[in-house]
Amino acid sequence: MIERFECRICDFAEDYPNDDSPTKCPNCGSKWYLLRFITKPRVKANPVTIGYADSPRYSVTLGVSETQIEEAKRLHPQCEWKRFGHSYRPLIKNRAEKKKMMKQVDYEEYDPKDFKGRG
Repeated sequence: MIERFECRICDFAEDYPNDDSPTKCPNCGSKWYLLRFITKPRVKANPVTIGYADSPRYSVTLGVSETQIEEAKRLHPQCEWKRFGHSYRPLIKNRAEKKKMMKQVDYEEYDPKDFKGRG
């Protein structure tokens, strides 16, 4: 039997044969993970790195207008802010930092599988 280890924090996923799966994530050290049993290993694909661990990007959703930038810098002093037109966007370094900042502003990330849409 093969165990599929999937980290819920940094999106690390790996298959482990013979019950050799770790008890915490080898990538980020988190103990929040999902363990599944599968019959055969999956082919390792080249994952898309946008939105995942260690892919810095400027967040549009967490951006603020130029009238709110002073308060945003006070609330999030660890972030680097860059001006885009009349708004400022924070530099998000990785997924864990994105989740932390989203929690601070009371935002939720929806799962596309749960989104039914209209119609």
